[in-house]
Amino acid sequence: MTFKKIIQINNDQAGLTVKEYLTAVYLPKHFRGYLRINKGITVNNQPCSTATILHAGDLLTLVFAKDAIQAGQGPYPANDQQKIAISYENEDLLVVDKPAGMKMHPHSPTETDTLLNYVQAYLEQGHSQSAGQQASAYMVHRLDRATSGLVIIGKNPIVVPILNRLIKEKEIERFYQACVTGIFQSDSGEYRDKIGVQEGDDRLRWVMTGGQSAQTLYRVLAMNQDRNQSLVELQLKTGRMHQLRVHLAYHQHPIVGDDWYGGEPAERLMLNSTKMKLILPFSREVVWLDSRQSFYKK
Repeated sequence: MTFKKIIQINNDQAGLTVKEYLTAVYLPKHFRGYLRINKGITVNNQPCSTATILHAGDLLTLVFAKDAIQAGQGPYPANDQQKIAISYENEDLLVVDKPAGMKMHPHSPTETDTLLNYVQAYLEQGHSQSAGQQASAYMVHRLDRATSGLVIIGKNPIVVPILNRLIKEKEIERFYQACVTGIFQSDSGEYRDKIGVQEGDDRLRWVMTGGQSAQTLYRVLAMNQDRNQSLVELQLKTGRMHQLRVHLAYHQHPIVGDDWYGGEPAERLMLNSTKMKLILPFSREVVWLDSRQSFYKK
């Protein structure tokens, strides 16, 4: 069994060597080494070296044996009992608008009521193909169970480390909206408090001197003086566990519905992954996406 990824070179990529192109699109170094050693690269169906210069319209093909790519996750059992809301899909990935209360992935083989199980069923039912094989669901990043909104799911193991790198380099940008307690004194700002594991409960996080660096940008969108609540847009510059929830609670603006970090009681956690700047692997095309979910009432 082999994975075969066929890429059409665009005008912006013309003039690069194969090596320069693969490096620029964040294909991991060990993948590049595998392709070179195993002669897994062709251009327009002709074997080539990594020094080959690419031209607009060229078809670059990368071939991997299955055992050359260690995904480290899945396969996830398919469950077709719940439909998923898809905001974007191509051969390599899809972006799902996750509902609040749904877990991202199972923790045991018998657990099948998670987003990745439902995505797997969607891919199997549609006979979706990715990199020359039946597409499968691969987790790229997470949303807390209580958080709703946009989340990226990979469809083949080649694309997962590329997406992870795009997130790490902050090229893929994620924006959230939260309904929080309190009225802000400034219309915008940032939090840089370090975050670590809360003593006595490793499920929780809190601000602490010895924690990991964390950066959150905020912008106030609306305020309701009568309810003493604000609607804020948040941008993650780092990705620590519970980062948005902890930063807001620490600064006396807990998210409404956050019973772990002192939020006012509500039917759900009022936090939604609302907007995303997605960079498509291989082409590096920019796609802006918006969640259709909303919970704030002015």
